[in-house]
Amino acid sequence: MIEFIFKKMQLFLITMFILTLILFWAHIRLGDLEINRIVPDYIHYATDLITLKFGNSSESGMPIIEEMKLFFPPTVELLLLSLVISFGFGIFLGIVGGLNHHSFTDKCIYGYCLLSSSVPVYWSAQIFILLFCIYIKIFPTSGNISLLYDVPRYSGFMTIDVIIYGNYDVFMDMLKHLALPLTALSIVPCATFARITRRATINLTQKYFIKAAYCRGESKFDIGVHHVLRNILPDIIQKLNIIICNLYSSCILVEVIFEWPGTGLWITQSISNSDGRIIEATTFVLGTSFLILNITLDILSTLVINRTRLTHS
Repeated sequence: MIEFIFKKMQLFLITMFILTLILFWAHIRLGDLEINRIVPDYIHYATDLITLKFGNSSESGMPIIEEMKLFFPPTVELLLLSLVISFGFGIFLGIVGGLNHHSFTDKCIYGYCLLSSSVPVYWSAQIFILLFCIYIKIFPTSGNISLLYDVPRYSGFMTIDVIIYGNYDVFMDMLKHLALPLTALSIVPCATFARITRRATINLTQKYFIKAAYCRGESKFDIGVHHVLRNILPDIIQKLNIIICNLYSSCILVEVIFEWPGTGLWITQSISNSDGRIIEATTFVLGTSFLILNITLDILSTLVINRTRLTHS
């Protein structure tokens, strides 16, 4: 296990070197390039990135790190809420479909998985706006809170700040702003979790310990909670890093469509304003975050798989 972690750390350092090298190449101007200054300039640039010294935005003049504190929490909030909801509903649907294989319920769940996986998030998001914001007019089209409310900034996460603020009308307004972006973002990962869980559950139902549980008279609910759930976790954790990466790429589109004040909207505005420093800073922070996340999930997946093998042996 120590050797595995050491190899992952080596891969992390190599990837970080390549990432900083690409960003440095995009940062420098070829006309001002001096061959004898490449290495010192790269070391200085990489040091500034690692120490989070990104400089100031050319558009607003604010320090980029301060702008990050404004735009990153809404993105993390939307991602975490979507991940929790899709994880819970997806696993529930997958276990129900797997334990009732070939039934009408299983066919409906399988159909939902196929349909949801084939619908792009930018299409479903715009359909939601067309139906629920323009025709029915029950949800707002943009933002994470109405401009009528001035919520004190305690943590940067609107959900936490509104709960601390303790105003019912503000809380309901936040839920209305959150409903459509969260639904649009959760459809595809929920279907992915359901598909993985359903397949793993169907395979588990062929095992002798599941058949023995049926013979003992255990209900499907008890079998799903006590036997199926803990045995399908390794399959889910192995795919979790891919699901999260796809979730963030979808999150950028959702933020742009619903004008959610997160990194997706921030990056899009920076590209429109040709603010290269913000693009470099967000690329470095997001790339580093995903590298750390992938390594952590790989280590966690290996630990869970090894523990499962030891338990079965």
